[in-house]
Order: sequence, then structure tokens, then C-alpha cells
Amino acid sequence: MLGSAPASAKDHTDWALDFIDNAVTNDATVGDEKCYMTWDDPEVIKIDGEDVEISPWTGRTKGACFFVLSLKKAMGYSDDDIRYLWVKSRPSSAELYDIINDSPVFGGLEREPETYFRRINRAVDIQKGDVLVIDATATYAGHTVIITGPAKEISPVMPRYSGTKQYAVPIVDSTSSPHGCFDAGSEYADSRWQGECTGGYMAAGAGTGTMRVYTDAITNHLAGYTWSVTPSMTSYYSPSTRPYRIGRLFKLPVDPVEDEPPPPP
Repeated sequence: MLGSAPASAKDHTDWALDFIDNAVTNDATVGDEKCYMTWDDPEVIKIDGEDVEISPWTGRTKGACFFVLSLKKAMGYSDDDIRYLWVKSRPSSAELYDIINDSPVFGGLEREPETYFRRINRAVDIQKGDVLVIDATATYAGHTVIITGPAKEISPVMPRYSGTKQYAVPIVDSTSSPHGCFDAGSEYADSRWQGECTGGYMAAGAGTGTMRVYTDAITNHLAGYTWSVTPSMTSYYSPSTRPYRIGRLFKLPVDPVEDEPPPPP
């Protein structure tokens, strides 16, 4: 039943950031490990068929499930609720990509059946709560990040391409790959990076960082992206090499869905 618990005044972005600010244990999953995340209360989950109580502020997450767990917390959803929205209780990044890719553009026509996403095609339309999803390829598993604020146009850095603009996009995600290396005080710093750029290390798990998207200079439609705003000649992924989509959650159900019709008047 949708809306299994009351929805929160905070959205999925707020709960994701709240976890990072208070986490006692914050790790990234490896392979097919169980993905879980708790906030201020313990939670019993099944791991390898056994009920295990997870302490408050404990997470073992990765890209797509980090988003889904944050959304569940914000909306009071159960696994069945997520399954109602997107077929699976833990959709992968590749599956979320397909859902967003099949969604109407933001401001476009309605769609049936509903996907509960609207596709964002321009950097200037990006806002807090949007989800950037990178599709899987033959050599890449895909990834999902939650955008924490509007995209900010920046002075172009390498790689630079004629006819494009560059935008810094603030994000929160769970990964083992840092979104660049900057001084701790930099607005582009990845919260998981420890120490100097040379000789430092990445504390895998949930954290904040910045990605970069490119747009057509005239239409402002999205082009490729880079994992960070760190200047690099080899960091750019074109839409054909590693496709991505940005989606905005749309008309998420809150009230329980009735399994049977009401009686006739």
C-alpha cells in the first residue's frame, strides 16, 4: 500500500544529507552485498535470510539504492510501494535510466502509465531533488546521484569544447570513486576525500561532491558530463559513450492505493 507510513516534511535530498551529517557507520557495498541505511532509529532487515538489527545512523549503500532508501524515508514508503512505482523494490541505475528516458520532458504532455519522473533536458532547469542517472554499459555498472541544488555555470576548464557551456552540479551519492580532489574549503570538495590530493585516500560510502555537465551553448540542452570539475583531458563522457539522464520526481502517490473499488452509491 502506498504511503505505508506518513510522508516527511523533509524530502529525499534532506534525508540523504541528514544521514551523512550524523552517520556512525558509512560504507559502500561491494558486489551483491545487502544495501541498507538507518537514521535515528534501529531497523531490522533480512541479510542472507536472517533478521539482523541495524543500529541507528548506519549505512552500507551504493548509487541507486542510496537514492531509493532516501526516498523511502522521505515518503514513508515500503519496498512494496517502490515496487508499485518502478516494478522492483531496488531498481538498478540502468533500470532507473530506462524509466527516466521513457518519461515525458519536464513541462510536456501527460503519460500513461505514469513513470513518476519528468525528464530534465536543460542545465538551467536543474534543481534540488533531481536525480542524475548514468546508464550501464558493457564495462560500467551505471550510477545514480541526487542533485542538491541548481547547476552553476562555470568558466570552462579542460576538456573544453567549442559551442558548449559548462555547469557545476552539486550532488550527494554513495560511491567508492571521489568526485575530484580539491582543498577541504573548496566548494567543489568531495566530503569523502581525506588528506592531500597526492597521497590522500577516499573513504567509500555516502558523501557530497560536484559533477560537471556540458550543454549546447545556444539551446542549453544537455550534452556530456564529467565525474568532477577537476580539469582533465580524459574525463569527458559523451552521450553516446556513457548516456545519462536527469529526472525530476513527479506526482508521487501519498495516499494508500485501494485494492478494491468502492461500493456503488
